[in-house]
Amino acid sequence: MTDFDASERRIWAGRAEAYAESFGKLCAHPVPRLLDAARVRDGVRVLDVGTGTGTAAAAACARGARVTGVDAEISMVDLAARSVPSAEMHLAELPRLPFSEGLFDAVTANFVLNHVGRPQAALAELRRVVRPGGWVAVTI
Repeated sequence: MTDFDASERRIWAGRAEAYAESFGKLCAHPVPRLLDAARVRDGVRVLDVGTGTGTAAAAACARGARVTGVDAEISMVDLAARSVPSAEMHLAELPRLPFSEGLFDAVTANFVLNHVGRPQAALAELRRVVRPGGWVAVTI
């Protein structure tokens, strides 16, 4: 973990509710286009990295996708799990995700790469967990 990562963990620790009422609303705006870019539709296996409060995960579920979400902050994971019960939520952080290579059809990361100390390594990890021919879509 870099010093930047440690700082991010301290800043966001226990802040899920505050995030939901502030930045979460702003960050929700590009979600439909993010999911379009990742070709998210019925039956697609989606990993939503940095799921936050689960906004993108919920929208992917509404499209019929099979969704797994991860976040580095436990309060975000807990809130996302309550908000999107049809998705599977896990505590995990970039650049090491607890999934096998090529497990997902699509990977989304909505305003996540700007919160990691090694964004190139994080992007490589997103690519690792998506299947050959799958889609990775990010916002920043």
